[in-house]
Amino acid sequence: MKSVLYLMRHATADVRSGLVDDMDRCLNEKGRLQARRVAAFMQKHQLIPDKILCSPYARAVQTAALMRKDLELTEAVAEQDWLAPGASATHMAEQLKAQLADGQALLVVGHEPELAMLIQQLLGLSAAFVELKKASLSCLEFDHDPGLPVRLAWSIPARLMG
Repeated sequence: MKSVLYLMRHATADVRSGLVDDMDRCLNEKGRLQARRVAAFMQKHQLIPDKILCSPYARAVQTAALMRKDLELTEAVAEQDWLAPGASATHMAEQLKAQLADGQALLVVGHEPELAMLIQQLLGLSAAFVELKKASLSCLEFDHDPGLPVRLAWSIPARLMG
């Protein structure tokens, strides 16, 4: 049975400054609107995940929380340290494969360039040419049969979602 992995880069956050630690940067108004736009897109197209995993960084946690609320999911968002900036694509892929059950849909909210490197790892690409805009949503489909490849079904930035 096919499993679906939705990968979402966190929405737009406050600009970096020396006053706030990078881990604590919060979504700004644009980011909150982006997250709600992505959730509305997912609702409209019936792309409802079974659960949401996110980085422990504030901007990812806030993006995931808005997604959970607007998608009306009951299960709590699960923060995962292995989704924080600096994580290796290999380690993230191993963790995801261990957590994604057959036939399940999972939404992962994380960071760039880590999510782009994860997509490249899962697709078996050696060249780095994937780039994810803030609040973009990508869909990968795969079968749990090790002989079948992962397929990039689509990737769309929030600004094109309506």
